[in-house]
Amino acid sequence: KANSNTKPTISESTPTFEETKEAGIISKKFEGNKGRLPWPVSKGTITEGFGKNPHPTLKGVYTNNNGIDISTPRNAMVRVVFNGEVTSVLNIPGAGKVVISKHGSYRTVYSNLKEVFVSNGDKIKTKKAIGTLLSKDGQELSIAHFEIHKVDGTNVSCLNPSLWIAH
Repeated sequence: KANSNTKPTISESTPTFEETKEAGIISKKFEGNKGRLPWPVSKGTITEGFGKNPHPTLKGVYTNNNGIDISTPRNAMVRVVFNGEVTSVLNIPGAGKVVISKHGSYRTVYSNLKEVFVSNGDKIKTKKAIGTLLSKDGQELSIAHFEIHKVDGTNVSCLNPSLWIAH
């Protein structure tokens, strides 16, 4: 299920993903839509949550995730979750291409992209495709990494995207 924490196994030859949940946008302001934002992919499962997570192979080792990871069909399209403006398009080794968009005092970050369809300064609308995901050879899935940040002056807080997307 889209809101399940069950991880699809990498060895599955053809994993299946359900349509992600949708809810109507009810406010023109980002913060007024907490729990109602569309997912950044149309099909998927959250496979790594926000915050402290156990390492998949190293016992007793934990990683910190500033966002969520969503397993989705191979080379899936990524879409923006709310109207805004593209503020950065970056290429980060190990994270692929990254798009950051501004929604008032909030930022959304989409990474692990192979291809990007937007540029700095572009105005973007909710659910507009902004790129396609990377995929590893031999795998039938891709992983979308999605973050939400709140900017307050010079303070930037990472927020749990699971609390913002529709369930």
